Amino acid sequence: MDTTPHQIVNPLTLADPVGFSHALVVTPGKVVHIGGQIARRSDGAVAGDGVVQQFDRALGNVVEALRAAGAVPEHVVDMRIYTTAMRSYRVSSNTIGSVYRRHMGRYYPPMTVVGVTELMEPEALVEIVCTAVVPDVRDTAELDEDDETREMLESIEESSGPGVTAAPGTEDPGDLRERSPA
Repeated sequence: MDTTPHQIVNPLTLADPVGFSHALVVTPGKVVHIGGQIARRSDGAVAGDGVVQQFDRALGNVVEALRAAGAVPEHVVDMRIYTTAMRSYRVSSNTIGSVYRRHMGRYYPPMTVVGVTELMEPEALVEIVCTAVVPDVRDTAELDEDDETREMLESIEESSGPGVTAAPGTEDPGDLRERSPA
């Protein structure tokens, strides 16, 4: 999975997420809202006559808007995909997954796909909306320090053997352990 400054949480009590995460704890920072992106080219025309082609162009537009706002795909904390072609979307889900990974890597924030009867642009089959949070540099430095401290405590715990209790605040989170989405 690609690195994200946010904490992905997939409770073990829920079914394994495929292509998304159940929850995400957001690192404080600058919030970026990306408005609905369709498969519109820079000249204004809608490109692609199929759901895969339109998904590819729309997600490319999302990533372009993210970059223009100072964000990257790993900063996305929520994504909503609207489609007027849900049946085609389902049938093409493996190909759409490959297109997604080309634009977003193997980072899967919480997301949903919603079938709708129509979108504002009549030719559009797909529209993507997302929110990103660009971490505050100071918060990122604090997180790195916390990660280093956690790693040090884990190595001490492992070398101490059984019967040694963890330091306060480092207990196993149980059902909230991170689990990588498939």
